[in-house]
Amino acid sequence: MQIAENTFRQIITSAGMQARMQAVSTWLTAGARPVAALLAGGLGTWIGVRPTLTAGTFLLLVPLGVLSRSPLRALRQMPEMPPAAPGTGGDPVPSPLVLRTAPPAVPRPARTEDDRHDRSPGGDAT
Repeated sequence: MQIAENTFRQIITSAGMQARMQAVSTWLTAGARPVAALLAGGLGTWIGVRPTLTAGTFLLLVPLGVLSRSPLRALRQMPEMPPAAPGTGGDPVPSPLVLRTAPPAVPRPARTEDDRHDRSPGGDAT
């Protein structure tokens, strides 16, 4: 289910909003866990463990009800990718890996390994 959900979200989201969409999704799912834990702990203390687990089990059915009433149920093919942003010529935005033609330059050290260990008189001992 998670793979289909991620694929669907990536297809319907424009290239410029992919990172934002993923960040919001992660924030919502990860942020709900501590809140749910606090609510479950409070409810377990208030009405008991068994009724809390029963309520939690029934709450697991809520997403099924939401999905059964959503337009996703009738979806038989993946939708088309959204159009590119205005001013980009209609071409999709290439990934940074496609734009990179040469490996990034690695800076050379200012001093060589021999210079750092030169302890002879007149040599740099730092």
